[in-house]
Amino acid sequence: MAAWRARAIKMYPSDFRHTAQDVRVTLLAALCASRQAEITDALVDLLVALVHKINARAERRVEKQLTAELKKVRGKEGILFKPATAAVDKPDEVVRRALFPVVGEKTLRELVAEAKANEKVFKAKVRTTLRSSYSSYYRQMLPPLLATLGFRCNNTAYRPVMDAMRLLKKYADVDGKTRFYDAADAAPMDGVVRKDWREAVVDERGRVERIPYELCVLVALRDAVRRREIHIEGAARWRNPEDDLPGDFEATRAVHYAAIRRPLNPRAFIADLKRRMTAGLDRLSASLADGSAGGVKVTTRKGEPWITCPSWSRWTSPPDLRPSRTRSRAAGACWTCWTC
Repeated sequence: MAAWRARAIKMYPSDFRHTAQDVRVTLLAALCASRQAEITDALVDLLVALVHKINARAERRVEKQLTAELKKVRGKEGILFKPATAAVDKPDEVVRRALFPVVGEKTLRELVAEAKANEKVFKAKVRTTLRSSYSSYYRQMLPPLLATLGFRCNNTAYRPVMDAMRLLKKYADVDGKTRFYDAADAAPMDGVVRKDWREAVVDERGRVERIPYELCVLVALRDAVRRREIHIEGAARWRNPEDDLPGDFEATRAVHYAAIRRPLNPRAFIADLKRRMTAGLDRLSASLADGSAGGVKVTTRKGEPWITCPSWSRWTSPPDLRPSRTRSRAAGACWTCWTC
């Protein structure tokens, strides 16, 4: 198929007209099938990147807002100890006269502002930003994209995500002003909606709101597709993972596992993987501590942890790869290499 596609994509229409009919049909069929799979893969890549972009941009936007309006107060423990001591020593004094000289009104206000910007408030702001950007922009392009792709699943554990996708398809043509799903339509929650999103999806009357539920379904779908738990019909890279297995895999599973030197028990595989990863991280930590990491350092970039590696110096070419002027001249090749 790959060879036929490579041959067909280089041909002009006149080349096809001058070839035999059976060759022409074979080459065109191979080209169309390959291109259809490539386009499907590109659409899946677009979906995965789009869902990630929606979440990442919302978090960055909220972080910028909080950073702009909030100054981190350092040494909170010592600052909070002072007003507590002042309140105990002077219980009858007015708050302004007893506490403000000890800490300062500005510092206390900054402490209050930082306390309000906790994890719960941050997640609530992210949800609000997500809903706003999704409902006003991304929601217009995602339904046609989801309708184009054919999602399939062989794993019963991810059946709730498929059921949620059918619910989204059912309401694709419903007016966006309809805020909640009908009570008769079952909206799967387990395996679709994360715990920190439950309060945004289900209101106090038990109704399921469409926009936040759609966002949860998209995130769950993206994770399942990336894990290949849900595959796409007609794709090449995102195809059914069972198609990658040999035809006799179930009958000769032990032989195939022995060939790739992996245990049959998945728990043993995961335990060995954890052990090797932990050992590697321990070696890295020890190298960073004693300075034997070759210049690798853990720093910060824009307030986030960042691994910095030293710039590589230009390596000298091995003697056996350096060009030979005599041989190059005799072979009539260029001076840089005599392989051309």
